[in-house]
Amino acid sequence: MSPRRLVTSELLRFYRPVVLWFLAVMILCVGIGMTAVSLATDPTFSLWVMVFGTASRCWLVAVGAVLISLHLRQFVTNGITRRAFMAGSALFGLLAVVLFALAVPLGHGVEQALLGIGGPLPPGYPTVSAGTAAAEFGHVLPSSLAFLVSGAALSAGFYRFGAAGGLALIIPSVLPIGVAEALLGADGRGHFDTGPVPYAVAVLMSLAVTALAALLFHRATRHVAIRPAPG
Repeated sequence: MSPRRLVTSELLRFYRPVVLWFLAVMILCVGIGMTAVSLATDPTFSLWVMVFGTASRCWLVAVGAVLISLHLRQFVTNGITRRAFMAGSALFGLLAVVLFALAVPLGHGVEQALLGIGGPLPPGYPTVSAGTAAAEFGHVLPSSLAFLVSGAALSAGFYRFGAAGGLALIIPSVLPIGVAEALLGADGRGHFDTGPVPYAVAVLMSLAVTALAALLFHRATRHVAIRPAPG
């Protein structure tokens, strides 16, 4: 197995139980929450899109940060080159982004099916179809990528340059999050087609800013000294 594939495989093995627990908790929380809302009133929003969509992107920020603060040292001190680690962790990150982007429309569909068991869907509920599912995936995918890259760039800035340098890089590091939220985020009901600019323009702008943060991440980690483990 090549070093790059080894990194991806080990990260997948490490995070698989974490992701399963995360999904289980999200399903339980949203299931209880949507049941309570349905008993009290007719829901006019998708709790899965709102709660899971937000929580999954926050999770990706944390994973992006941990890739540098924890895993970089682990792999490099065990003989993996920085280049192989970056390539392997990038593939792992892309797989995680795609997984969570797929989970948003799939979970929305399950939520809708469960709501429909007791009768017609509430008039204001944002129903999901093949078209809306594709739109949800298309909005969440670049947005999730922005969150992952921002977490990695933010962590790399502090790891490489310390507190002062890291603080100076906060704004360029988190800019992809701000752009993605402004252009590709859902509204208060779970709709993704309410952005201020056309979808294609929003995606291009988000990907461009994310690419700049990825470049910052690469520059910060290319020759960074590997710190010894604490203790």
